Order: sequence, then C-alpha cells, then structure tokens
Amino acid sequence: MIIKLIFFVLLGLLSYWFYKNIKKYGIIWMAKALLQIGILILFMGGFLKIFISLPPNIYIKCTFFITYIWCTVGINVNFMIPLIKVIDRRLDKK
Repeated sequence: MIIKLIFFVLLGLLSYWFYKNIKKYGIIWMAKALLQIGILILFMGGFLKIFISLPPNIYIKCTFFITYIWCTVGINVNFMIPLIKVIDRRLDKK
C-alpha cells in the first residue's frame, strides 16, 4: 500500500512538472525531452540487445563494443547535439 502511494505521488509530481514546462515553453519542450530520452533508450537498448546475442568470443565483443561506441558518439556529436541546441534556441526565444 505504501509503495502504491509513493508511486502515485511521484507520478503526480512528474505529471505536474511536465504540465508546468509545457505551459511555460510550449510543445517544443516535449519534443526535446522525448528526443533526449529516445537517444538513451534506443542506443543503450540496441547495444544490449546486440551485445548479448554475440558469440562468447572476447575479440568479437571488444570489436563490437569499440565500433558501436565510436558510431554512437559520432551520431550524437554530429547530429543529435546540434539538433538539441536548435531546439534550445527556440525555447529560449519563448
């Protein structure tokens, strides 16, 4: 019962925080938040799913790890971070 109450209070506070930020910054804030959460979930989830399915060869796993991190950093630095900065600029104007 206590856990349900704590979960309900946390969910209420999170919903209130989302409401205030959307009211203050508009729907663009929601796009930014979803983009950042999506980056984390997609890249980490994709990594774990592929890494677990690899054969138990240490060289293959190390090669995959280095290549995946290199590509992920490249995508985030060259595409996602500038996109988030553009959204931040639009939020600052409002």
